[in-house]
Amino acid sequence: MKPIFLELRHLKTLIALKETGSVSLAAKRVYLTQSALSHQIKLLEDQYGLPLFERKSQPLRFTAAGERLIKLANEILPKVVEAERSLSRIKQGEAGELKIAVECHTCFDWLMPAMDNFRQHWSLVELDIVSGFHTDTIGLLLTHRADWAVVSEIEETPGIIHKPLFSYEMVGLCAKDHPLAMKEVWQAEDFIEQTLITYPVPDDMLDLLRKVLHPKGINPARRTSELTIAIIQLVASKRGVAALPFWAVKPYLDRGYVVARKITDEGLYSNLYGAFREMDSEVAFIDDFYETVKSQSFSTLPGLSILE
Repeated sequence: MKPIFLELRHLKTLIALKETGSVSLAAKRVYLTQSALSHQIKLLEDQYGLPLFERKSQPLRFTAAGERLIKLANEILPKVVEAERSLSRIKQGEAGELKIAVECHTCFDWLMPAMDNFRQHWSLVELDIVSGFHTDTIGLLLTHRADWAVVSEIEETPGIIHKPLFSYEMVGLCAKDHPLAMKEVWQAEDFIEQTLITYPVPDDMLDLLRKVLHPKGINPARRTSELTIAIIQLVASKRGVAALPFWAVKPYLDRGYVVARKITDEGLYSNLYGAFREMDSEVAFIDDFYETVKSQSFSTLPGLSILE
């Protein structure tokens, strides 16, 4: 058999398997079909004569051989990424400005750690968040008041590029002794007699209303709050129910403050994208910011899905 040399793509595949715990999710992460990823791993196992992980474990459990290669990947891949960043800085220069706009209240929970990570590699790039909550982030890009934006929908606009970040589940939240806590899945009709606690944003920016309730003519009583923790406190006090991202509320669920339930049989899922001007697509630090945000999100936030 022709020898198989260990390559960076193999290490990236192993890291994806480690972080997702699933062959199918890892395949999406590294842009392979599931069969192609399985074949890649099988060739490595044949080469070394050792299994790398246990096939029937869920999530995947790596063998000693697999963990050794994971350790190697964690040592080598960051060095490769940093070398590529250095080459970009040599080619394009290290300084610049990156103004960021967001249209979701919970974005800061995961965006700030990514920004901290980015600063370690691009210390001369001035990062700035455009103050306030914005409903027209694309307009900010077009008028150069922002350089990079987090958006929840792709709005086809000449001169603007959208790149996928991730998909996540929105879960229904109620107090532990609320009547809806007895139901594992909430349907649209379950919200009719409830007070819905949301962020103070237009209805068309709330997926629960736009995708689930309004199509059925349901418009429950509303109460708003700017802060996630304030919404959690209101829900725990039985002042109403809410629908928030699972990754944003998991710490409160772990502490037992409130309970989470699936919304509709299919689940309610939302998407996030990074948007920037096409003319800036070759700017190295803008491209690296996107990769940093995406990588940081998948490594730290629970329950994310690949968005194609």
